[in-house]
Amino acid sequence: MEVESTKPDRGAQLREAMMKVSPTELKAALNQATQSGTRPPKAVYNAMLALRRHHDPVPYLTRPQYRPTVPLVAAALSEECLTRTVEVLGDNSENPSREQLEAALDTLGSDFADPVIAVMLAWVAQDRLPSSDLCAELLATDPRYGLAVETAEPAQPPSVDRGVSEPSSEPAS
Repeated sequence: MEVESTKPDRGAQLREAMMKVSPTELKAALNQATQSGTRPPKAVYNAMLALRRHHDPVPYLTRPQYRPTVPLVAAALSEECLTRTVEVLGDNSENPSREQLEAALDTLGSDFADPVIAVMLAWVAQDRLPSSDLCAELLATDPRYGLAVETAEPAQPPSVDRGVSEPSSEPAS
């Protein structure tokens, strides 16, 4: 299955993946991104500093003033996971098959949470690195990462018991 997506689609996919990361992991990535050797433009750097001050910065990532921070924070968050993925893939790291990439991610599953792996895949897909199309496809089809396109019918909403009994369909005696 080939998933065709545009740069805005992949940017949205990256933001969606970032929304699934724990606040602790996101804060650690923000700290790493603001202390890295390369400094982003002042407005982006200031936005990252502002995000660091929030107890839970995750919900703020969808706000327009924080969107430019997402790729930089995603890169910091996924750096170790990406490095390990490349190591596990070895010679196949530039152009792995889906099976090779899935096997590598299964290997890394014990060291990295699924949301971190999803951010790494989304960052690679958004940044148009080698195998970006494969990463975008995997995100759109693998339910482990929480970004798979749902094709099933929506689930029935749970019934709410408010202490009021519903009329019984059983005959009264």
